[in-house]
Amino acid sequence: MIQLHHSHTGIYIKEKIINILQDYDIELDQIFSITSDNGKNMIKAIEILNDETEESQESQESLLDDEKTEDNLMEKLCVFSYAYLM
Repeated sequence: MIQLHHSHTGIYIKEKIINILQDYDIELDQIFSITSDNGKNMIKAIEILNDETEESQESQESLLDDEKTEDNLMEKLCVFSYAYLM
């Protein structure tokens, strides 16, 4: 349990949740569900966490797509180089 010293806004609560997760080496994508009351500040904190998780997943997918594109380009260059040498 931690004590909150500032206004209990969604952003502040989100930051505290992130700090606790970091203390225990837990990544956001490892969180499956969150149970809380229906306070607007808690709902907002969870919405922000969801948005950050989605953005992180999208950027990881984009990096994977970039790597696949690079691999495909290298394969095409190798085939082209081989065909050119023939």
